[in-house]
Amino acid sequence: MKKTIWIPIVLGCVFGLLDFTSWAGAFVIPLGPYGATGPQELFITMSAALGRPLGLSVTCFFHELGNYSFGLKALFSPEQLSSTGILYSIADFLAHILAVLVVTYCYKLLHQRAEKVYVFLGGWILILVFYYILLVSLQFFLVGLVIDLPILSALFRNFLSEFLVVAIITTLIWIALPARYIRPLWYESTQLPVVRQLNT
Repeated sequence: MKKTIWIPIVLGCVFGLLDFTSWAGAFVIPLGPYGATGPQELFITMSAALGRPLGLSVTCFFHELGNYSFGLKALFSPEQLSSTGILYSIADFLAHILAVLVVTYCYKLLHQRAEKVYVFLGGWILILVFYYILLVSLQFFLVGLVIDLPILSALFRNFLSEFLVVAIITTLIWIALPARYIRPLWYESTQLPVVRQLNT
């Protein structure tokens, strides 16, 4: 099997299992007096940037499995989980897949074409802005077909704080990672201008 196939799948499994474990352990990142957010979008966006669409599909599958198994219990009764909960998970899975595909292909272009570190990091922030706008729009539409609007609105109460947490942490990760680990792993590339600058 080609390296550009099996490495992204392994990467998707690793990020997906981390995502699932964070749901199982109810791990959250505190946001001061305004609440908290989970680290799940960190794993999803990193998987989308580094792995191929197949790899991020694996991550999203584990994300929805963890959310269904542990996160939705606060929203639905056991009876609702077997009906509305499954429809919710399918809708949320589709919303995530469509949104993170943008991250996958935009990150590839960014990695190939950015010539300055500040352009690379700024481009990454811009990708995350587009990702969250698209994700929230898709979730409101697709998930909104399944659950009531008041519950739906409550789900996105902290999305701006979550965006800031994801943007800050992922940017620090890009700065800290060695050159060979920040390039997309789902295609062969010889263009690494940003990688060289990030490690000088």
